[in-house]
Amino acid sequence: MAHCSTFIFRTHAMRHSSSCLVLAAVLALPLSLAGCTPVGVAVGAGATVGSVALEERGFEQGVKDRVTEAAISKSLFDYNLDAFADVGVEVVEGRVLLTGRVDKPEHRVEAVRFAWQEEEVVEVINEIRVGTSDDALADRGKDAWIATQLRTKITLDSQVKAVNYSAEVVDGTIYLFGIAQNESELKRVVAHARTIENVRRIVPDYVRMKDDPSRAG
Repeated sequence: MAHCSTFIFRTHAMRHSSSCLVLAAVLALPLSLAGCTPVGVAVGAGATVGSVALEERGFEQGVKDRVTEAAISKSLFDYNLDAFADVGVEVVEGRVLLTGRVDKPEHRVEAVRFAWQEEEVVEVINEIRVGTSDDALADRGKDAWIATQLRTKITLDSQVKAVNYSAEVVDGTIYLFGIAQNESELKRVVAHARTIENVRRIVPDYVRMKDDPSRAG
């Protein structure tokens, strides 16, 4: 089974009637699917709807992303739970980041196909690896520890808005995802990641800047 972070959705954060309808759709999905990842951590409090209003992407977009994330995960698991049990899904502003492992190349392709079936998706980033780890259980334990350490470090850093970041860790590789206030902030997050034991690689490429023109609309 996949290693998942289970997130609590708080309805008291609802502000707009249109967003309430989207949130209802999230609540109708199994909680175990929302934000489900191999070793994924929504850094800070970003995993809850209660904190979505604090995120750079805004409350309504954040809830839409949660719905899309859960729907993709559900589609993958409904299609073949064994094949996609170790695949993680993160969605930020319609951009989908797929991470984890599958046994066959065709499963990697299928994951992308399922992601594109959701109408809110504007981009799919495929970092899924093909093949099994030599010591999967030990690797998962290390990955979980890395993710927890990173979450703690950037949450305690007053110069980082941790709520805007998520991190997927696969075999010691940290995939950063989200929205940075500026390059300086992102460099601080990367610097924190470099201090963590057993980190093999850091991929910050998928974090967008707050003022990135591509975020418009």
